[in-house]
Amino acid sequence: MPPSTPKAPKALSAEVVATRPTAADSAMIAGLAADTRSSLREVAYVVKIRLKEVPPATALGWALYAGDVRIPKYWEYSDGIYFKVLDPAFLAEHRGKPLRFSQNGQVFVDTGVKLPGPGAPEGKRAASLSALPRQEDVLSGNASAPARTARPKRAARKRSSRNRAD
Repeated sequence: MPPSTPKAPKALSAEVVATRPTAADSAMIAGLAADTRSSLREVAYVVKIRLKEVPPATALGWALYAGDVRIPKYWEYSDGIYFKVLDPAFLAEHRGKPLRFSQNGQVFVDTGVKLPGPGAPEGKRAASLSALPRQEDVLSGNASAPARTARPKRAARKRSSRNRAD
């Protein structure tokens, strides 16, 4: 009898947090800006996906997708998994795409959670690098950072058509 396929992780929410880039992130941002001949802000966006339960590491790992785009690397943190985005255009382009898991790139399990867009509100865009939280703090839960959160859609409650008496 073949071994059973493990269940896909159950996502509870996703959020995008603008953080200070690490030295490696800064080098990658500079290279990306040179490749695209554009100016990129010194920000690393951490996309945190909160999971009901972090699955154990196995040889049959789950690949993560935003829509049809495979996220090449993701890591574990205490409440789930995360990945980094250095170009906010990626977040803008894929905003609202379903986050999905696959073991073979052909059969997908939709998490019910969609990728939020870039995190910082407009007023914060001009904020200095030092005003952004450190990635370690965001991942440990010690940062109070502006974030964009996406949760699974729930059925909307029907509103009563009756007028309430005052």
